[in-house]
Amino acid sequence: MGIKTFIRFLVIVAVVQPTAIFAITDPLTEIYQTRGDLQTAFDSQTHLAVPGTSAGFLLDLEDWARQYGWMEHEELASYGPGEGDGVPVRISNSEIESSIEAEAYVVMDRSTGKILTVKNENKVWPIASLTKLMTANVVLDHDVSMGAIADVRNADNVGGARLYVEDGDTFSVEDLFFATLVASANNAANALSRTTDLSRTEFLLEMNQNAKDLNLIHTHYVDPTGIELGNVSTAREMARIVQTLFDRDEIRRFTTTATRYIDVISQGTSKKMTNTNWMLWKPDYDDIYVTGGKTGYLIESGWNVVVSLRPMYGDEDTELLIVLFGAESRDASFTNANMLADWAWETFQWQKQN
Repeated sequence: MGIKTFIRFLVIVAVVQPTAIFAITDPLTEIYQTRGDLQTAFDSQTHLAVPGTSAGFLLDLEDWARQYGWMEHEELASYGPGEGDGVPVRISNSEIESSIEAEAYVVMDRSTGKILTVKNENKVWPIASLTKLMTANVVLDHDVSMGAIADVRNADNVGGARLYVEDGDTFSVEDLFFATLVASANNAANALSRTTDLSRTEFLLEMNQNAKDLNLIHTHYVDPTGIELGNVSTAREMARIVQTLFDRDEIRRFTTTATRYIDVISQGTSKKMTNTNWMLWKPDYDDIYVTGGKTGYLIESGWNVVVSLRPMYGDEDTELLIVLFGAESRDASFTNANMLADWAWETFQWQKQN
């Protein structure tokens, strides 16, 4: 895809409206109808954030309720943390933004969804292999047996990282998940998508419907691997995606595997898969515990990473979710994510709710 085509595509994506809107509870609707500031910030029909208003990094009215509304209105308590949960409260004015060299990022408290800092969070950006998280999600939705056998074909090769195998070599579905989410092999992702028995068009429709169901208007998928520039999102929308997908045990299991040997059944051999997320296995990150993650890279996107993590021996309440787009190098993507995490843990104190 040329740059002019890419720009035209972004314009099209930007105006697409979701077909599914989060269910708005009656108390939230009543509060919306009495507050002019909310009516200005969120569309009266869709309740989506209105660009250029005080909505800022908020995606929709429910996002406001989760970030702020529960603190301002007792009747919105269900949107807030549960009893005993830790809520991040800022205790320092230190800043980190000037030290982070990346195109965009979001730092979110994992359990409450509270946004701790952002940069260019609404900028539409090619997400590269972060796409594979949604690919895996669709396959999991179809309950494909992990023990089923599937083949990798020459037609699955689209460039970028791949499994070096012969046309028709076979793997278990489970091993294709590992190849897709650990080694980020593009041909494995294409092969995995076929295990659903959906056509390519149908598979992409499900990927995009999942994004619409999350109320995301700037996220769009055009292939299951991320090799195409048309796979786009924003740091803020990607944070909602991974906050949801990392709730799946299977996705956490696959994305936190540092090394895995997978079997090429047709050859009777095995291949070693090493996770592209260095934060799982490099000694530099021995002081953190990674609970989910994925990387992505294209020349046009730079180095992208999403990761959920907490201090190795820290409270689970302090778990963060970080989305970072456009770092200048692979190493810089992890270094910057770690810097953002350290800053958050030093700048906020997690206070238990009574």
